[in-house]
Amino acid sequence: MAVPSYPLSLPTSPSNFKTSEWRIVRSVAVSVSPFTMKSETADYGGAVWTTTVTLPPMLKADASSWQVFFMQLHGRHGNFLLGDPDAKTIQGSATGTMSATANHSVGAYDITVDGLNASQSTAFKKGDYVQFGSGATSKLHMIVADISTNGSGQATLQIEPPLKTAISNNDVIVYVSAKAVMRMDSNELSWNADQVSTYGISFSCSEVI
Repeated sequence: MAVPSYPLSLPTSPSNFKTSEWRIVRSVAVSVSPFTMKSETADYGGAVWTTTVTLPPMLKADASSWQVFFMQLHGRHGNFLLGDPDAKTIQGSATGTMSATANHSVGAYDITVDGLNASQSTAFKKGDYVQFGSGATSKLHMIVADISTNGSGQATLQIEPPLKTAISNNDVIVYVSAKAVMRMDSNELSWNADQVSTYGISFSCSEVI
């Protein structure tokens, strides 16, 4: 049997999680004077998404797909694609194939794009997600301001966290079912079942940078 090819895709059933808790973890140092209690902070720019999700109760047929998914991850060795399940579609009205209009370096907060429908006052709304890269290079970012397009379908996305990997002119940017590459937080992946073979599964994972 061949070694699994990563990142894996999630099983398709059940189609959504019962609950999900998403977090953004920043690499910020805080120093507090023991004498004056004044504080200083240093933002080192690192940021990762983490989440804890719980699947709805399921029968053996669906649970088997998740068990196989866990087995093929090989604990924390493998990785998979996952996005915020409550934001598979954007709140805005953007359509079209969006791509970058210039090279953008790591640390950029503003990303210039084109290829969208023209003259849209709410192409994206704050809280919408975008994905840079694909497959093993997928990076998930949130749009933090309402975005409009000009008469040529161009716009400037304001994102957080700042860009994690450089992107090039004409790179396609995903805004439907945007995802990040995630890795389990533990090598121990488990499930439970009751007396009528109804299974319960939950897990925690963090973004791979």
